[in-house]
Formats: sequence, structure tokens, C-alpha cells
Amino acid sequence: MKKHEQKFFRLSDEGVSILKERWKTLSSRYTKDESRSETIFNLLVQMYTEKHRSYHNLSHIDWLLALSDSMKDEIGDYDAIRFAVWFHDAVYNTRRNDNEEKSAEMSAASLEELAVPVVTASAVREMILATKHHHCENLSEDAKLFLDLDLSILGASEEVYRAYSEAIRKEYSWVPRFLYRRSRKKILDDFLRRERIFLTEDMRARFDLQARRNIKREIESLSS
Repeated sequence: MKKHEQKFFRLSDEGVSILKERWKTLSSRYTKDESRSETIFNLLVQMYTEKHRSYHNLSHIDWLLALSDSMKDEIGDYDAIRFAVWFHDAVYNTRRNDNEEKSAEMSAASLEELAVPVVTASAVREMILATKHHHCENLSEDAKLFLDLDLSILGASEEVYRAYSEAIRKEYSWVPRFLYRRSRKKILDDFLRRERIFLTEDMRARFDLQARRNIKREIESLSS
């Protein structure tokens, strides 16, 4: 395990306990069935702690929930955003290309069990599916903000971003080096060519400049 990954992308037992309380607070708004709520939480924890996850784990959930808290006044359906955070990477297999669809299916089934209204569950599904390509066509404002939250790591400090890039490479360790470099550069180039990496003004102001610096630096590293 790289030092950076160990420092930034691991959640303590206390952190997991805090996440559990946050989940209970959220789910209890819709169901009084604590057993059912806890079953879903335990399944999410099981999935997000799979061994192959170096970045897309519980620390990612913790990061996004904290960031969404700071943006609460900008969010229309705050519960939909929070549920989307919990479920958007629930299914994560780097050898498959249907993770978003499977995660969306899981969210729909779980939210139905929790008696979450259809309108909120549909918003969650929209947000999760939007993360497949991170394009903004025909998305709600909440969905645009959710995409920005999910991409916020691009605008993290240089040290945190370096740890992120190392963690992503570890998740794709099965890919030969030359193929990984080519694919990763293509993804990063796509973001760099965009007029707007972040779709909302607040997130653009907070993260865009640093994101472009980080991306350029990683592309240079991949090219060396």
C-alpha cells in the first residue's frame, strides 16, 4: 500500500461509526424498520470495503457527504443527493462496464424497501447513471451538482490528488502499464479539453483551476 493511499483513503472505525449514524438519520426519515435499514447499511459497508477498492471505498463516501453538507443551501433535494452518494459506487468492478447500471438497480430496490418516495428514488437513479460519462445533457440542477461533487477530487490539493491517482492505478492493477497509461491519458485529456470541468458556478470557482493543474501534471507523468 502506498503511503499516500494509506494516509488519505482509509476510514477509521470511528469514521465508520459516524457514517452509520448518518445513514440511520437519513433512512429513519422514511422507515421505522431499523432492522431493514441496518441490513442495507451493512451490505453497503461490505461492498465499499471490498479488497480491490483503493479509492472508491468508504472514505470516498465520507468525503462526498461532508462536501454535500457544505453545499446544502445549493441543493434542491438534499436526501436524493445523500442517497446518491451512498449508492453511486456500490457496485464497482473495474473489469466490467455496467457498474453504474447495477448500482442504480441496487439503489432502486433498496430505496423501495425504505419506503423512499418514487420522485426521490428516480432522482437518485438519474444521478447515479449520470456518473457513467459525466456529461450534463438534460440533467437536473441537483444531478449537475452531484457530478461536480463526484469530480471534486480532481481539484484536491496536489498531495491528495497524487494519492488519488495512485489509488486509481491500484484499482486497475490488472491492466498492463502501457494500456493503462493510454486509457488514463485519454480520460484526462477529455476533461482538460472541456470548457467546464465543473457544471455549477460554486464548484467551478472552488475546484476548476486546481483540477486543471492536477490533470496536466498527471498527464505529464503518464507521458514520461
